[in-house]
Amino acid sequence: MRTRDIVIRAGRSLKQAKARTLLTSLAIAVGAFTITLSLAAGSGGRAYTDQIVSANTNVNELSVTKAPPKNQKGPQKYSTSIASTSTALFSGELLTQNDINSIKKIDGVVAVSPNYNPQIRYITRDGQDKYIASISTFSPSVTLKYAAGLTNGDLNIDEIILTEEYVTALGFKNNNDAIGKTVNIVADKLAAPVSAQESKTFIYKVKAISSKSGLAFRSQSSLLISNDSAKALYDYINIDTRNYQNFAVASVTATSAAKAKTVKDVLVSRGYLAQTAADILGVVNTFINVLQGILLGFGALAILTSIFGIINTQYISVLERTQQIGLMKALGMRRRDVGRLFKLEAAWIGFLGGAIGSGLAFIAGNIANPFISKALDIGDIRLLIFDPFSIAIVVVGLVIVSVVSGILPARKAAKLNPIEALRTE
Repeated sequence: MRTRDIVIRAGRSLKQAKARTLLTSLAIAVGAFTITLSLAAGSGGRAYTDQIVSANTNVNELSVTKAPPKNQKGPQKYSTSIASTSTALFSGELLTQNDINSIKKIDGVVAVSPNYNPQIRYITRDGQDKYIASISTFSPSVTLKYAAGLTNGDLNIDEIILTEEYVTALGFKNNNDAIGKTVNIVADKLAAPVSAQESKTFIYKVKAISSKSGLAFRSQSSLLISNDSAKALYDYINIDTRNYQNFAVASVTATSAAKAKTVKDVLVSRGYLAQTAADILGVVNTFINVLQGILLGFGALAILTSIFGIINTQYISVLERTQQIGLMKALGMRRRDVGRLFKLEAAWIGFLGGAIGSGLAFIAGNIANPFISKALDIGDIRLLIFDPFSIAIVVVGLVIVSVVSGILPARKAAKLNPIEALRTE
């Protein structure tokens, strides 16, 4: 009997038991739905984290801190080399200027930039109220979304990037009105006596206005200035204090991404903790893979349950069609063809279940994507990405699983004695 005829015959047999076929297929569809959604979530999550890391870091850069002593257990004893900042609690000792100079000499290192993180008193402009602000260092390698203005490379020492919130707070008419205008940042000199607090006003020209982005690592409220400008602020605020030239973190730029890994190995051997962009991405992706694995586990359980449903359905079908099987064998149908018939019926059930489940997951995912993005406030980024190849693999995999599930009922049908089968009432 030709394969084409067997396929057609299998389809007709399933049509005669539509309700049973549909219910069994829906059981498989539950697993297909869960697996397809989990694969889409995994693909979307990895793509999102990849975009975040590439938008906020340079593949040639490493983030470096001082490693705590290996034999340290419990609270650390006070030392003059440990600054009285909260970051010292996490890193033990902070990076000093000697550390910075030593790292600069490592082969393959292009530049070393400490995280100055100046703590200013407030920002204002003439005739406006004063506001607390967080200052961060601008990096050309970080992707920003601009509401007005644009940066061409790095910022000048007297330029600043505001956020849209500060445009409104500082009394500008709109984002474009702020471009080219000046703002004042007031910083306190920490070494000055409290009774005679010394402060200085730093004047900056607004270069651009940043807007919220779903790919931003840093706080959306941070104002950005150049590294040189951050150093000038930091020096004024901290000079003559114990915190001066003690840094929690430094960014090290290597000549290439491959060289960055070599530099990391050298830094680790010298007692530093170093992370590359690939390390950051790996940690996040590991977390995503664990969550995806949990979801796939639920899908696998649903499919395992449906396997027993397929076996049960096929066994019932064999019992109901015993006479029909006997007649087909009496007319010359081979045992092998009888077995193939029931295996193909199982394949049809698997295909229908996979197609229904994956199709519903695709529709539900595309409907849910905008709501998920809105709830997480990440703009138009899609967290559920459906790969046609992955969907095809799911459907084909379920067909194979269904065929395997139908082997036992198919063997039972193939072994039926045609004479005894025809006698069955």
